[in-house]
Parts: sequence; structure tokens; C-alpha cells
Amino acid sequence: MPASPERRAAGAGVSPGAAAARRADPDRFLCALFLPQAAREDAFTLIAFNHETVRALGGMQSRAVAGPMAGLIRLQWWREIVEGAGHPHAVAGPLRALIAAGRVRAETLLGILDAREAELDGLADWPAWRAAMLGGAGGVQVAIAQAAGVTDPDLLKAVESHGAAYGAGGLVRHLDIVLASGRCPVPDSALAEAGLSGDAIRDGATLTPDILRGLRAALCREGAAFLAEAGRPRLPRAARAAGLPGILARRDLARGAADAPVGFAPRGLGDRLAVMAAMAFG
Repeated sequence: MPASPERRAAGAGVSPGAAAARRADPDRFLCALFLPQAAREDAFTLIAFNHETVRALGGMQSRAVAGPMAGLIRLQWWREIVEGAGHPHAVAGPLRALIAAGRVRAETLLGILDAREAELDGLADWPAWRAAMLGGAGGVQVAIAQAAGVTDPDLLKAVESHGAAYGAGGLVRHLDIVLASGRCPVPDSALAEAGLSGDAIRDGATLTPDILRGLRAALCREGAAFLAEAGRPRLPRAARAAGLPGILARRDLARGAADAPVGFAPRGLGDRLAVMAAMAFG
């Protein structure tokens, strides 16, 4: 019988949480390795939690069948866990322990769930999209910063903006795959300009290269605005590590719409070295 992922991780000297985080989210896993050692396992738990919230957004190809209800039910299940319910799940116990110990604020995790629900309901315009990106991708990095002991509101705001920029950059890189999966994390107003709608995307509408290029250009603009809000101060070590996805965002957005890879291409050496250099030199 093949060994479970948990046993394989233990045999390789890697914790089950680290193995799950690396498998689910290699970018955030890489960045989490630069956190203070005491916060790394907490970060892996938060990365796994975020992965579960994103999974709830999948399978939306036809609103005619079930609409967003299945995803909303799944997100409500996680909301109950954050609020203390004892639902069984490998991530639930460590997550509840983080909240109970005061290492992560429940409000931050609920904000991530609010952002996912907003996407399921449909993001009307760019202000709604920005709010969802700050609460979602930004909220993940804020939670990781909190677990690392960051409490200063200005530092957390900078980390949030870096996380939101990373979310925008991720969409630039993978927009074709994300939309083809039935997810629609772009504003209805932007789709309308291209003659589309969220329902059309979920029902498998054909996306031309010109449409994808236009959407990517808009996402690059919004991601750059998040980076500008974050500024470029030399952050303290824990906050710097929590904000490292912003380095990947800067590179993804700089490559722009024309250089977006096909599918989920792995990170190149240059991206990984940029993260290391940012951590070393601020």
C-alpha cells in the first residue's frame, strides 16, 4: 500500500503541514520559509486554510445547475470552524488553536471568507474587486504576519497591500486557467466592457486573446496600485517575510499581459532568487 502524504513527509523530515502547504501553494510556502521558525508551522496551517477557501470557489461552470450555493455552503462550514465549531478536518484543529491562543485574529480569517463569498456572489466593479483582493489575498498575508507576532497597524496594512498585489499578479499569470475553471475573480464591469458576463464565464464562454490581454492589462494596473500603497520601506524581519509575496507580484506585474505563461508554469530561478534577495537586503 502506498504511504500517505503525511508518512512520506515525516520520512523526508518535513512536517505534514509543510508538505500540504508546499503542494497546495508553492509560492506562499517558499515565502513562509523565511518567517521566524516559531511561526512557520502556523503559516503552513493558514496557507492550507486559504487553499480550502479557494477550493470552495471551484466547480462553478453552470449556475443553471446549482449556482453559487455549493460554494457558499462550504464557506459557511469554514466560517463555523473559525467561530469555534468542532467540525472535523486536518486543518480545523490547528486553526482553532491559533485563534484560541490569540496568535491570529478571527476577524482576519472571517475577512478571507467574506472575500471568497463576494467572488461567488459576483464582484460588481473595481472597488468591489479591490475590497475582495485586500480581504482575501491580502488577508492571508495579514494572518501570517499576525502569527509571526506583527501587531503594528501600519505594518499590517503594508503586508495586506503586498498580499493583494500578489493576488492580482497571480491572476495576470493564470487568468486563462482560472476563468476556464469557472471562477470569475474579475469585476462584472470589466467583463461587460468585453461583451461578457460572469454567468457567461461560468458557462464556458470563449475567451479571445484580445479579451484576455485587456483583462490582464487592467489587472496589472490595479496590482501596481496596491504596490504603490504598500510603499517600499525596509520592514522589520517578520513583517518583511509576511510581505514577500509582494516581490513575486512586482515581477509578475512587470512581465505584464504579453508575457503571461500558459497554464500553471512553475516559478523560475529568477523569481526564487528575488525573494531571497528581498529577505536578505530588505
